[in-house]
Amino acid sequence: MAIVVSHLHTRFDALVAQAERQAPLADLIELRLDQLGHPGLDALRAAAKRAKKPLIAACPARDAFGHFEGTREQRLALLRDAAQAGFGFVDVDWRDALDLGALAGKCHKIVSRHVTDGTPEDLAELADEIKGQMGEGDIAKLVTHARTCEDGLRMLAFLRTQKGLVGFCSGEAGSFTRVLATIFGSPFTYAAAAQIPGQPLPELTAPGQIRVNDLLALLPPGGVHQGTAVFGVVGNPVRHSWSPRVHGMALKHAQLDAVYVAFEPADCARFLALATDEVFRGFSITAPFKSVAYAAARARDGACERIGAANTLVRDGKHWRASNTDVDAVRETLERALRVHSQKPGTPVALAAARVLVLGTGGAARAAVGALVPLGAQVAVAGRARAKADQLARELGASALDWSAIAAHEYDVLVHATPVGSLAAPGALPIPAEWIRAGTLVLDAVYRPLKTPLLVAAMQKGCTAVPGGEWFVRQAGAQFKAFTGVDPDQAVLRGAFEHALAAERGAPAPA
Repeated sequence: MAIVVSHLHTRFDALVAQAERQAPLADLIELRLDQLGHPGLDALRAAAKRAKKPLIAACPARDAFGHFEGTREQRLALLRDAAQAGFGFVDVDWRDALDLGALAGKCHKIVSRHVTDGTPEDLAELADEIKGQMGEGDIAKLVTHARTCEDGLRMLAFLRTQKGLVGFCSGEAGSFTRVLATIFGSPFTYAAAAQIPGQPLPELTAPGQIRVNDLLALLPPGGVHQGTAVFGVVGNPVRHSWSPRVHGMALKHAQLDAVYVAFEPADCARFLALATDEVFRGFSITAPFKSVAYAAARARDGACERIGAANTLVRDGKHWRASNTDVDAVRETLERALRVHSQKPGTPVALAAARVLVLGTGGAARAAVGALVPLGAQVAVAGRARAKADQLARELGASALDWSAIAAHEYDVLVHATPVGSLAAPGALPIPAEWIRAGTLVLDAVYRPLKTPLLVAAMQKGCTAVPGGEWFVRQAGAQFKAFTGVDPDQAVLRGAFEHALAAERGAPAPA
């Protein structure tokens, strides 16, 4: 694969200096000239002469995610001069490609088309129109705006049908296409300049762009190719997830030819219907799609069948095989915590003797109830919607509780399994602090932040507080084994989690 690092600045000398500093991170360097006046032929020649990597000159207007406000002739003149100066490529709008004419030297055209308002259904028509404006040796480039993750999957599937087309989607919903594009046949992908300590933060050159250092962190050693396996976390919202960091580091440590990215579909069933390419090997499923994943699978493990929810999908030929690694993870997390907590007088010594209250009715709550009921624990479920709590309790052998009855309910263990208090729903307590029973064991499935409002309130009441990180790391390890067949290095998984935690706090990473 090849990575183009794109640089943007309002001064040409600063633009070139930034590109030179970051040349080791790039295979090709794009100098975005759209915020500049013409720097002059001599300046362009000097930049081309000093460049350690092939240069691309680009000067897009606003209708192509750019800033250029000059005339069409001024833009074409600038691109012709870049070619004459020794640039390896010029990026020209497809409507202007033929008028740009033959280029000096060995410069090639990247004939690009940007669709800024969505991803049309007929991508082939767009590509054919680009090719109609190309000459021999030109490269076609198609960039659309992804309104949804599903748009990005359509772009990747289209790349499989093309030869030599540079393609990906702009926008946050399509940022994963920048990571995966070369797996699907794009000759190269684009990244933003890296943030370098002590230097000003470089400007992104397009919406949804990934900084090159972050892109490289996602890739296996040696980069990706058309057989690289793709794994990912699927949820909505999912940008808060640390799964890409944790799984990505584990994949690298195991030296596997695979990448792990985040997918945030609007419609999970449609996402799975589009993810038919064989490189999609497995997905971690998070809220609110665990029931959808369960329904989409052709085969399911016992935990899935028991609780009616899946947090893991693994490709099995043309179909999906589902499992649920949350069930064992929450059980193991509580058993470990209870060994410490049970040293307190009057507390149960085993989950079989515990009274457990589970807050929530989604996939994580189902996993908790499904883990505890078979052990003999006395489990009650409370949800804002009593009907959902009734259904979950009936299906899994627990009892249901009105939300308003939580204050008077006696329990030994509290398991919180809703997003309240997470970065996606920050600051709030799922229940009033006075409803937390003093001296109990409290597990919060939320792992960002590590100290949630619930856990802070629980500690103030003398409870044993268990952060969701332990649950997260345990289920991630089991997922990794399901995805790859390789036993993960638990120290690597925990180290990746702690590294992400330290980075979020702005603290030094653990040694």
